[in-house]
Amino acid sequence: MTEKVTGRDRGDGATRKSLLQQIHADFPGNSTDAQRARLLAAMREAGHITTTEARLFLEVMNPSQRVTELRNQGAEIDTAWTLEPSEAGRDPHRQARYVLIPNQGGGIAAELAGLLALALVAGLLLGGVLR
Repeated sequence: MTEKVTGRDRGDGATRKSLLQQIHADFPGNSTDAQRARLLAAMREAGHITTTEARLFLEVMNPSQRVTELRNQGAEIDTAWTLEPSEAGRDPHRQARYVLIPNQGGGIAAELAGLLALALVAGLLLGGVLR
């Protein structure tokens, strides 16, 4: 099986494992915020993240909880169930593979829309249109 080539690989032959290790380095710490950031980055840059990968390479010991938190924050994440060999090479285990669903609406994120509206109102206030 070939490794998934990602935008971060830049043709230098980086493997999936090294990509995940770099994501871990980019978001240090064990806070829930750092763990969620690592999971999101992994789904965006590597295409998906499995439970085992999250634990081994991202130090997210409870990936399902972090994914639930990301979903509660508005991220659309699909869970596909897969059979993967254990690290010990024994029989495959059923585990989750999390995939971030890209925004298909073609619109802008809610946060950006709010900032644009705020900037418009501020501009109108500064221009004397609103009082």
